Order: sequence, then C-alpha cells, then structure tokens
Amino acid sequence: MVGAMLGVRSVAGALSVLLNPKSIAVVGASPSRGRARLVLHNLRNAGYSGDVYAINPRYEDVLGYKCYPSIASLPGPVDCVVALVGADAACDVLEQAHALGTRSAVVPSAGFGEGGHGEERGGRLRRLAAGGMSICGPNCFGMISVRSGAAMYSGPISFPLQPGPVAIVSQSGGLGHNAFSPLMNHRRLGFSYVISCGNATATGVEDYVDHFVDDPDVQVIACVIESLSKPELLFEAAQRARRARKSILFYQPGRSAAGQATVRSHTGALVGNSDILAAHLRRCGIVQTESYDTFIETIELFGLVPRDDKLGGDVIVVSGSGGGAAVAADALDGAGVPLAQLSAETVERVGAALPEFGSVNNPLDGTGSIYDDPKMLPKLMDAILANPGNPAIMCAVNASARTEQMRLFADIFADAARTSGRTVVAYQPNPLGGELESGIVNTLVEGGVPLMLGISEAMRALRCLVGRREFWTTDVPLTPAGARRGAASTLPADFMDLRKVLSAAGVPVVETRYVTSEREAIAAGRAVGLPVAVKAEAPGLLHKSDIGAVRLGCMSDEAVAEAYRTVTGNAVKAGFANQGALIQPMMSGIAEVYAGVICDPLLGPAVVFGLGGIFIEVLKDTITELAPLSHADATRMISSIRGAALLQGLRGRPAADTEALARLLVGLGKFAVENTGRFTALDLNPIVVKAEGQGAFAVDIALDVKAS
Repeated sequence: MVGAMLGVRSVAGALSVLLNPKSIAVVGASPSRGRARLVLHNLRNAGYSGDVYAINPRYEDVLGYKCYPSIASLPGPVDCVVALVGADAACDVLEQAHALGTRSAVVPSAGFGEGGHGEERGGRLRRLAAGGMSICGPNCFGMISVRSGAAMYSGPISFPLQPGPVAIVSQSGGLGHNAFSPLMNHRRLGFSYVISCGNATATGVEDYVDHFVDDPDVQVIACVIESLSKPELLFEAAQRARRARKSILFYQPGRSAAGQATVRSHTGALVGNSDILAAHLRRCGIVQTESYDTFIETIELFGLVPRDDKLGGDVIVVSGSGGGAAVAADALDGAGVPLAQLSAETVERVGAALPEFGSVNNPLDGTGSIYDDPKMLPKLMDAILANPGNPAIMCAVNASARTEQMRLFADIFADAARTSGRTVVAYQPNPLGGELESGIVNTLVEGGVPLMLGISEAMRALRCLVGRREFWTTDVPLTPAGARRGAASTLPADFMDLRKVLSAAGVPVVETRYVTSEREAIAAGRAVGLPVAVKAEAPGLLHKSDIGAVRLGCMSDEAVAEAYRTVTGNAVKAGFANQGALIQPMMSGIAEVYAGVICDPLLGPAVVFGLGGIFIEVLKDTITELAPLSHADATRMISSIRGAALLQGLRGRPAADTEALARLLVGLGKFAVENTGRFTALDLNPIVVKAEGQGAFAVDIALDVKAS
C-alpha cells in the first residue's frame, strides 16, 4: 500500500547504462525497412560516439555499420540491445544478450500483455529486469539521450538536437513525440532525455522519474502516464524533487470511463482511481494538467523558468488590442490567476507611454500604436518592471506582424527578463496565427522568455507555475497520507453495527432504532420522537427508495405500523429477506451533503465530499482528498466545492455548522485508514448539516464490504 512502501527504491536495476550506453547493438537492422533503418539513422545524426553494431544475418553492412549475424557473434558484450524484431524473437534476443552480460535493452515491438500470449512474454521481460536488466518498452519508440547522442529511437527526429533541462517520459509514443518534437524543433526548448516507454512492463515511468530527480542535468520531468505499477516510488521521488526544487509534470490520458477502457486495451494495465491519484499528486507537489495542450505549454514554461521562488501569484498583461486584453482577462479568471494591482506611480507612467485611447488598467491595451511606435514598448516595460511586487509579465506577440516589429519585441522582452530577473512570458493569442521567425524564437529562448501558444493554455500553464511556487514556499507535509491495512476481516454490513464503528471513529450518525415488528416500530417511533422515517433493513439492500422500502414523515403510531408493513413487504417482493426495519427521527438542517470513502487497491483510501441527496449524481460537485485528513484538509474540502456558498448562509438563512462537518470528515478519514482492506467503498448520503453549533449527522450508510 502507498505509504507503507515509502522508501522502496527501483527494482528495475540501474538506469545509467540504459540512458548512457557506451555500446549499442541494433538487432533486425535493415537498409530499407522503416524502424530498423531509422534507429541507425538517428544514432548517426545525433552524433553518438559509442560503438554501434548492426545485427542481421542477411546483410554485411547497413548504413555504413558492419553487420553481424547474431548477438553471440559480436566481439564482446554490449551495454544496450535494441530489439527491432517481433515479440517472441525480442524475448529470445534479450535473454541471449543478458546471458552475455548486456544490462539494458529497448523493445519497440508490441505483444507483451495486451492479450493472447502477451502476459507470458511480459513475464519474461520482468524476469530479466529482476536479474538486473533495464528495459525501455515494449510497444514504444525508444529513447534519446540528447547529450550523449544515444538516439535509440524509432521515430522521426529533426536535427540538431537541442540539449536542455527537460526530461520527458511517456507511455504513449504519439503523445510523447508530439510534445517534445515541436517544442524542440520550433520553440527551441532543450531536452536532456526523451523516453517513450510504452507498456513499461519491466522498467516503469516511476523508475525513470526516480532516476531523473537525482540527475543534475534534469530540472523538469514531464510524464504522460497511462498506468502505474509502483506509485509509492513516484511519490517518494516527488518528495526529493521538492527538496531539490525540481518540477514534475503529469498528464494522464483516459480519465473518463471511455478513456480508461481505451487505456486498458492499449497498455494491458489498470489505472488507479484518477481522483485518488490526483489527490496524491497534489499532496506530493506533482503538477497535473487537465489537458494535453496545457501539458505542452507547461513544459515550455517550466523548461525556461525552471526555478522562480520569488514569483508572485499575480500577473501583468500587455496586449496590442482592447479585445485581446479582454480575452486575456477572461482566460486569467478561468485559470484562477489574479491580475496584479498597479500602483499610482505605475499607472501614471503607463499613461504617459500610451496614446490617449489606450487603457492604463491591467491588462494593458497598447493599441495598434504599440506596433507602430518603437519607443512605446520600452517605456511600458520600464513602468511595469518598477511596479511593486513580483508579478509575472505576459506579453502578446503577433506572428502576422512585421518581422522587424517582432524582432524588437523579442529583444525588449529578453532584455527585461535578463536585467530584472522577472518571469517574462510571450504568448501568441491564436496558436494558428503562424510561426515566428526562428531568429526571433532564438532571441526569446536565449533570454529565458517562454513562447506560449494559445491564450487560454498559456494562462493555465501560468497557474501551474504559480501553484509550483506556492508548493515550494509553503510548509506542507511531504509524506503522502498512507494506507495501513486494518484487520483481515470485513466490516459488518448491517446498519446498527456499522453505526457503532463509525461513531467510535468520530462520525456522528442520526439516532436509529432497529425493530422487527410493528409493536417495536411503534415503540421506537415514540422513543426517538415523531415524525419518523421507516426504512427496511436487509443485507445488500442499498437503494431502498427505488423499491418502495422507505417511508418518510410518519406522524402517528398507525402511520408507523402501516409503514413498517409496507417497507418490509416491498423488500420481500424485491427478493430481499425480511429482517425488520430502521426507525429514525425526521431531521432537517441547512443543507444535505455527501461524504464517502474509496479504497483503491493500488493507491489506498481517500475521502470524497460534495453536495448530497440527488445533487451528488446530478451536479457531480465533489472533491477527493487522501485519508487521513487533518482539520485543515477537511475545512479546505468543504470550501472547495462549487456549492460551498449553500453552507455559508444565503438570503438570511443561517450558516451551517461547518465545524461539525469538518470534524465528521476527519473522523471518516480516521475510519478509512483504520479499516483499510476491510471494505471497498462507503457512502454517507445524505449527511444533514444543521445550523452553527447544532452538529452534522449521517443519515444513510451504504457499504461495499468486498475486500480490496
């Protein structure tokens, strides 16, 4: 379980040989066939200086490399084997190479775990990994070590390669390639490593992240992850990354139900609950983006602003049009990034630089004059840089403007970034607006100015940058909440016993009486106070209202007796045993909310909170946080949902007892951790939250006792 295994390091073997091999054998090399030719082509053009051996019994020479008939015929063991052959043959080749002393391999071929004999082949790779072989793949493009030129990559690459602080690790070959290739080729962002690891059957994404955190050439680690096998290793690496002020970015495709089905068929692996995973990532400071486009823009931003502890949480925007300024303001609001306040002196200086019809409010509208008057932008930048605080400065660029104008803009932005130490970002509002001249891009990059494409994506990426700074500079617990396994037995499924367990953990449950006859029902109704709710009780009966097994608002003895007969009878008609009923007082409050627990077998338990009753299914306004919860965690969860205002008191209504609700959530997190392994899921819906000082009480409990 997560937490219990913190401290465990990679079992896949040292990656240094795989990432920087001194010799490489390419098995299946061919002068004409796609991938088999491309790997040799890439090695040569990347400037790899180590020994390269082509292996194919059909040829004597491939692209100028001497060709050998087999692994066994090589003059000695090689550091890495690239197996450009089918799945079964690849297993044979790797086993032969391992026996001869090879410690790493790249396996582009598929057929390892997706179905058929895939699992058996995957087992062969895992046994090799257990024996000390690091394996990139299978079902991948391969990898590029930019500085050494070890481009064991079976996809097209543009040369020369641009070295830099970013390492990208992607299980999806296409998503990884379409991220690094345009960033390196068109925006001149430098990379240290490009890893397409495919199914990651033997060496997982977590292993690469763990290694790169300790690599001095890597400052930003960008990950496209479809499945996890060693999440505890990822979370531990994230803790070390925070101490080293290194960034880990994370994009997970396939979070929807349809998307997860696609991922499972593609990788042959299950993805942990995405909400629990997101909670772990937040706790560890791993930056997760919601979209692939934002992921790419955030790589660009972090790659050129690898560290900025002094960055403020706000921004000043400079635009060349009023409409563009308004769009920027909307995008910032949507991303949750505030506009910086301009001081009176700054407003005066900005006003002196702009024409009369320009806007001195932030976002600044330089009007079209900003393109015509070469003196305007330098004056604006001087005024902005003198403004108090340390906001980011976002400046619009226009690829359709005259080249000499954009050259001037780039020079001014780069000079501002260099001389002030501020975070200065250039963005193209329309990503389809054309490409800037390469010399302009180079000026920006050399000045440490990221070039962002698309105004909304640029602002979301900026929110990620601000979030990174907040995490780095805030005292937060580094250790992710762990899940310790509870007793081996499952939890009691009946309401009354479960109520006792929850109450002992600090989760108040409304007063409830269990009855097995009309007479007992009447007595219970009098004891708890009319009016009451009468609910049938039977093992496995969860959605009671769907079968008429609930009666509400029973005001008299006769109504209680009739309700008892009806709900138990309806339960029997629906196929459930007659095991009596529950009697509860009718309870009203300020709001009804939902809370629950999810126990993921890979990622552990988490608490889910949101609006309750029917709103939980209709609005899906929920937040997930790792168990256990601190009081601060619980308070933050309550205030984070969109419907939080309903708890604060609206139109003269009293505020809800959010303190009692927070205590209930803390107790639920305690229950989750203490009983990990004894259940899969728990729902409390509704929880009635009364006015301040009057408490919060769970009314209905649904438990899935299937062991996780």
